[in-house]
Amino acid sequence: MNNQLVKGLIDVIEKESKIYEDILEISKNKTDIIVKGKVKELESITELEQSLIVQIGKLEAVREDLVNKICSNIGKDSSSNMTITELIGYIEAPQAERLSSYKDNMISVLKEIKDINDINAKLIKSSIDFIDFSINIMSNVNSDGNNYSDNGQINDSEKKTYFDVKL
Repeated sequence: MNNQLVKGLIDVIEKESKIYEDILEISKNKTDIIVKGKVKELESITELEQSLIVQIGKLEAVREDLVNKICSNIGKDSSSNMTITELIGYIEAPQAERLSSYKDNMISVLKEIKDINDINAKLIKSSIDFIDFSINIMSNVNSDGNNYSDNGQINDSEKKTYFDVKL
């Protein structure tokens, strides 16, 4: 087994793990920003998050290349989509332990990111629902004009609408 390839893979996964931890912190901050309704800050933090996701994509390409080289090195077909768990069985103990540790950390961080993103999505949906409700209230203002018809019956009041469409 080529230890340089494994070391390179561990380095890439370590970098990915750190970026995912940064994304987790951003997601936590995003929750607070959403609750406070700070749209400009939400835009800027989302741009930062997107740049980190681009970095993850680049590291993923490097990681896939390293895994393919390691597969070739151990006689496995590179199209077999070897997982980190499978790969750990082929490498020496100290490196296997580090790789396993980073894998477990990434799984934990990714689950936490998913949970926080689900909360953020619900908060954003609630905000949109509230805005929609407010617009509907504003667009359905009743007109209090002449409410009686010629025969003394109360007319249905006409609705004034300030907006023509629902967004």
